[in-house]
Amino acid sequence: MRKCSLDEELDAATREYDYGIVPGSCTVFVRDTANNVGRLDLTLLEDVLVVIDLTDQGYMVTSCSALSNAGLALATASKAQSHLNKPFETLESLLMAISPLFCQRFQEVLLSKLLQDPNTNKNSEEDVNQWVQPS
Repeated sequence: MRKCSLDEELDAATREYDYGIVPGSCTVFVRDTANNVGRLDLTLLEDVLVVIDLTDQGYMVTSCSALSNAGLALATASKAQSHLNKPFETLESLLMAISPLFCQRFQEVLLSKLLQDPNTNKNSEEDVNQWVQPS
């Protein structure tokens, strides 16, 4: 867990990851500041409901279930189950480990930010390629 308060972490979780999960699906339902424990649930784009605990150890998937019988939902639920109770330092790293669509959206958002010039708010892919692969 990053060095900020439990409340800050939980509040950030409800608003900072909508680009890569079902928007508005992240809900905090335990906020125990005395024991520094939080619990939230969210729905992945693959149609998987995930319950995540936040403790001093980090973020951990504590349960998950596919909300449909679609192949991607079942495969993602299986992947999430393989990470049950494994701590991750950030919610972002946890989501990247369990959700292929979150990874894809994360990369799209990152590329979009890299392509944006702070002066003109525009950059070309050629500009980014030059930054990444200098001559």
